[in-house]
Amino acid sequence: MKYSILEDPRYRHIAEPKSILFQIFSFLFDLYANTILTFYTPVKVIGRENIPKNKPFIFVSNHNSHMDIAVLAYSTRMGYEKFGFLAAKDYWFDNNFRRRFFKYLINLIPISRKQNPESLDLEDTITLSKAFMKLGNNIIIFPEGSRGNPGEMQRFRKGAIKFSMGLNVPILPAVIVGAEKAWPKGETWMQSVPITVKILPQINPIDLEGLSKSEYNKTLSSETKKLEKKIIKSLKDLEETVSSEK
Repeated sequence: MKYSILEDPRYRHIAEPKSILFQIFSFLFDLYANTILTFYTPVKVIGRENIPKNKPFIFVSNHNSHMDIAVLAYSTRMGYEKFGFLAAKDYWFDNNFRRRFFKYLINLIPISRKQNPESLDLEDTITLSKAFMKLGNNIIIFPEGSRGNPGEMQRFRKGAIKFSMGLNVPILPAVIVGAEKAWPKGETWMQSVPITVKILPQINPIDLEGLSKSEYNKTLSSETKKLEKKIIKSLKDLEETVSSEK
């Protein structure tokens, strides 16, 4: 019988309805985050009408702050429980304590960053992501890969486009202004700074049918560059708008 990643006890929970413990934590986190993002670092959301209705999506944005995940989830009014995040398998899943503890706190989907006999194939991560999204969930990916210095955009990696094409789901781009000042990388606590999020129109996945490997790679690079340019331009425009309103 062919092995399925969905049967692996380390990852099976990703494709299952959430436990009561997870739901309780999500409720408490949403209550805390909503309070902070409403009153202490008030978030203004533009373009909420662009959020896809009743279908999964990959949420992407610039990434400068500890707050970005919470800000994106808050901007949709869907709740923290409805979002998953790609996480390094060797750090989050190969350690028994982390894997068992954090499965009740956050929706993590494993992806291998090191090539060894225990690595997951990209197809395994795609399979887990697809099963997670079938439950009515969405995925957040930061194309920069990691938090950059405040106000600095890093070069985009191809992961967001690759997953959009592999999962056949749209990308929902957004830009965040203010979070890089409210809680930047390296700071231990947030400051009371207003935040603005602008949600852009969705980008539909590219049809892969009939593409050769070279055509696929070329399309992947081209679409990643387009996404990067769109985010850069939209971020600059939003920064100018926010600055003019002060």
